[in-house]
Amino acid sequence: MFNYVMISVIIPVKDRVNSLKDAIESVLWQTYKNFEIIVVDDGSEIDIKSKIYPYLDLIRFFRLEKNRGVSAARNFGITVSKGEYIAFLDSDDIWLPRKLEMQLEFMNNNGFAVSHTNEFWYKNGNFINQGYKHKKYGGYILTKILDHCRISPSSFVAKRNVFNKTGYFDEWMKIAEDYDLWLRVALFFEIGYLDYPLIVKRYFLDNHLSSSVKNIEFYRLLSLKKFFCKYHKYMDRHLQKEVVKFINHKYKIVANGVNKMIERF
Repeated sequence: MFNYVMISVIIPVKDRVNSLKDAIESVLWQTYKNFEIIVVDDGSEIDIKSKIYPYLDLIRFFRLEKNRGVSAARNFGITVSKGEYIAFLDSDDIWLPRKLEMQLEFMNNNGFAVSHTNEFWYKNGNFINQGYKHKKYGGYILTKILDHCRISPSSFVAKRNVFNKTGYFDEWMKIAEDYDLWLRVALFFEIGYLDYPLIVKRYFLDNHLSSSVKNIEFYRLLSLKKFFCKYHKYMDRHLQKEVVKFINHKYKIVANGVNKMIERF
C-alpha cells in the first residue's frame, strides 16, 4: 500500500548547476516512482532554470529572488509540497536507486514517522571512511545527538505532519540549521535508522559551509540554549540534565576558542 504514497523531494540550490543535475538524475532513477521533485533556487547568481531546461517538465522549479539561505529554501519547499512524506536532498549529494523504496518500506513496516539512513562519503575523487564521532543511531536518540549533527539532511524522510509538531528549519541559523531541527525531531519522535548506505555525500571545495566555519560550536551552543528554554517542559529530569550538561560543554569549547583567538593578538 505504501507504493501509493507521494514523497516530496526538496532540493535547495545556489549556483551549483552540475551537481544539481546529478542530484535530479539520482531521484529520477529511483525504483520508487511516486514522487515530486521540488527545486528551490536560493537566489543564484547564474540562471539555474535555463541550465536545467531539459528537466523542467519533470520537476517543479521555484526561485527565491534574494539569497535567504538553505533553511529558507527548504522551508519554502515544504510549504509548496504536496506529498504525504517529505525528503530532502542537497544539490551536491546523490541517492542510490533504491533509497526511497527501501526507506519508505522500512518506515511503513516499523511504524516510524521519521527515519534516516547510513551514507557513503566522497571527497577529492575518493570514498573516505566516517569517523567514530559520526556514528549514527536509531530510536529515541536525543541524548546521542547533542554533541553534533548525526543525521544528514539528504538521508532524512518524514511524514509531513511531523513538522506540525517540530516546526521548520530556523531561518536565522545560517549554519547548524539541521542540527537545530533534529534536536526537536528527536525530542518528540522515535527515529528509525536504516543502517544501509543509500546516499553519497559529496564534498566539493566550495560546499558544506558548516565544515569550513570555525564558529559552528557557537551556533550549536545557541541552538541548545534556545532548544532548552523553549522545550524543557517536555523533557523528564534526565533529559534536562543531559541537555544542560552539553550546554555547559559547548560553553567551554566556545570560551576556549575565544581565548585562543585573543592570545594571537
